[in-house]
Amino acid sequence: MGIGCGGSGLVQCTDNDNIEVSNLNRQFLFRGNNVGHSKSEVACKIGKEMNPQLNVKDFQTRVGSDTEEVFNDEFWESLNFVVNAVDNVKARLYVDSKCVWYNKPLLESGTLGTKANSQMIVPHKTQCYGDSQDPPEESIPMCTLRNFPNQIEHCIEWGRDMFNKMFTDSPSNTSAYLTNSGEFMSQLIQNNTVTAQKNAMEEIKKLIDLKKTADFNRCIDLAREHFEINFNHSIRNLLNMFPHDAKDKDGQAFWSGPKRAPSPLTYDPKNPNHAMFISACANLIAFNLGIP
Repeated sequence: MGIGCGGSGLVQCTDNDNIEVSNLNRQFLFRGNNVGHSKSEVACKIGKEMNPQLNVKDFQTRVGSDTEEVFNDEFWESLNFVVNAVDNVKARLYVDSKCVWYNKPLLESGTLGTKANSQMIVPHKTQCYGDSQDPPEESIPMCTLRNFPNQIEHCIEWGRDMFNKMFTDSPSNTSAYLTNSGEFMSQLIQNNTVTAQKNAMEEIKKLIDLKKTADFNRCIDLAREHFEINFNHSIRNLLNMFPHDAKDKDGQAFWSGPKRAPSPLTYDPKNPNHAMFISACANLIAFNLGIP
């Protein structure tokens, strides 16, 4: 998220991401009913509720070389200072270069887990953000991973996260619950939200029920369900909210830059990748259930 403050006390805020459940535990503006909505739009709306006299304008457009028709000379020259709170080095370097060019002070800030940093940059008086190099990022921001993975490492991390959810976390929780339910419940309550507790117990019940009745044919059915959910239904839902020709409120194409519109897959048993997914997924489910 970036914030620019200009004349007449106008605060201009932009973020092209939507609110995820994972955002709710590390800030004070968003609530559960805001999930799925624009971060900048909700932030500005709640800011106005806190202070009706706040003069604020929200954008839903990423700041970069491909959106300079929105964030043009007039925009940058109207600002008094800029606040950065973005999740990648490329965006930080771009905003830093613009602030140097237009001679605008920049407060650069960021978080990574429990760590945080800030840097005050005054062009031609202090070191700029681009004058030093951050250490390599050890993890991928969850917002990027969940919303719009666009690099190979994002996709690998997404795949690893999905694998853990489907084949590691639930079976491990079920095993721990069956071994010592009292200790498991105590740890679950201590370390998780009520929603996370409910979800964990639902997955445990599902696995226990499956263990009683499932055979390998049922494992194949479940694998097909996973295929449809991940590669068809979820993509259709996303495209229903953001069609290929969707525009953000600033009139810019929603699917632009690193955000590329996905296409839903129709299962084809003759496609080796589709068949391999079903085979591997069914066998992993069977392994966790102790089915040959």
